[in-house]
Amino acid sequence: MQTTIKETLDIPLRWTEILALNPTPRTELDAALANFKRLLVYADRQALKNNNIVPQRLVSDVEVAFRSCNAKLNSMESELSKGNDELSARIKSDLLPYLLLTNTAERWYSKPRGYAGDFLSIHQIYQNHPEGRGRIGAVLDQCFLNLPAAVAVRNRRPLLAEEITEVVAAKGDAGAHVTSLACGPAAELFDVYETLADRTKLTTTLIDIDLQALAFVAEQRDKARLQHQMRLINANLIYVVKQREKIDLRNQDLIYSIGLIDYFSDKFVIKLLDFIHNALVPGGKVILGNFHPRNPDKAIMDHVLDWRLIHRTEDDMNRLFRASAFASDCTNMRFEDQGINLFAECIKG
Repeated sequence: MQTTIKETLDIPLRWTEILALNPTPRTELDAALANFKRLLVYADRQALKNNNIVPQRLVSDVEVAFRSCNAKLNSMESELSKGNDELSARIKSDLLPYLLLTNTAERWYSKPRGYAGDFLSIHQIYQNHPEGRGRIGAVLDQCFLNLPAAVAVRNRRPLLAEEITEVVAAKGDAGAHVTSLACGPAAELFDVYETLADRTKLTTTLIDIDLQALAFVAEQRDKARLQHQMRLINANLIYVVKQREKIDLRNQDLIYSIGLIDYFSDKFVIKLLDFIHNALVPGGKVILGNFHPRNPDKAIMDHVLDWRLIHRTEDDMNRLFRASAFASDCTNMRFEDQGINLFAECIKG
C-alpha cells in the first residue's frame, strides 16, 4: 500500500527515507524543489512537538536539501540567462514564500536601500546570526547565510584587513592614508584599528552614497573614539567620476572597494580607475573586488533574489586596468578562500 503524505509527515523518518517516498517529477530541479518543500513541512511539524524548535538533525537535512536545489538551479543557469521567463517565474514562485520567512535573504530581495548589498545586508552577513519568522524562518535564513556567495562576503573582510595592515606597516612612522569607496559598514577598517598599537598611523576616508550607512559607521567610529582618524564623506561616485560632484581626495596610499564595481558597467569602472589613479600617491595601490563568473550562486541571485551583478574574470579586470590611467595589467590578483570574489590590485607607477 502506498504511503500517503500525511502518514509520511507523522513518521519521524530521516531525510533520505523521505526522498525515497517521492514520485519522480519531470526534472531534477522539480524533484529537488518538491523534496525541499516536503521536508520543510515535516520540519515544521516536528518543531511543533519540540517547543517550536526544529530538531538539529532536521536543520542539517534542510540545508542539504536547499544546497541540492541550489545546485540544480545553477546547472540551469545558461538556460535561464537566455531569457526563459516562464521557468524563472516558476522557480521564484516556488521559493519566494520561504525566502520571505527569513531575515537576511528577505532584505536582499526587498532592497529597502535600493540595492541588495546595502550596509545592513553586509553587516548581517558578517554577523552570521540566522533569524526569521515562524518556526522555520531561522532555519531557512541559515541556508541563505551559508550560501557560498555569502561565505565569500564574510571572507572579504579579513582579506582587506590584511591588505590595509600591510600598507600601514610599509608606511611606518609616516602613517598611511587609506580610502574605502562605497564603504558600507566598514568592518575591515575597524578590525585594523583594533590591532594597531598607534592608531594615528592610519588615517581613513570613507565614502558612501547612503547617509544611513555613514550614520551606522559614525556610531561605531564614535564608540571607538576614532573621530580624528576617520573622515566620512557622503557622495555619489557616479557624479564624482563624471566631475559633476567634487570631493577632496589626494595623496592616498591605498584606495579600495569591496562590493562596488560589480554593479556597474565597464565604462564606469574605467572612469573610476582614472579618478583613483589621480588620487593615489606614486607607488600607491588600488584594490577592486568583483564577483567571479565561477560563482555557484549566480542563478539563485539572479532569478530568485533579483541580486544581479556583473561577474568578471581575471582577463576582464586586466582589460579594464589597461584601458584606464593605470595603462597596465593588474600587478596582483587575489581570491578569498571560496574563490568567488576576485580582488584586482594595481600599483600607480
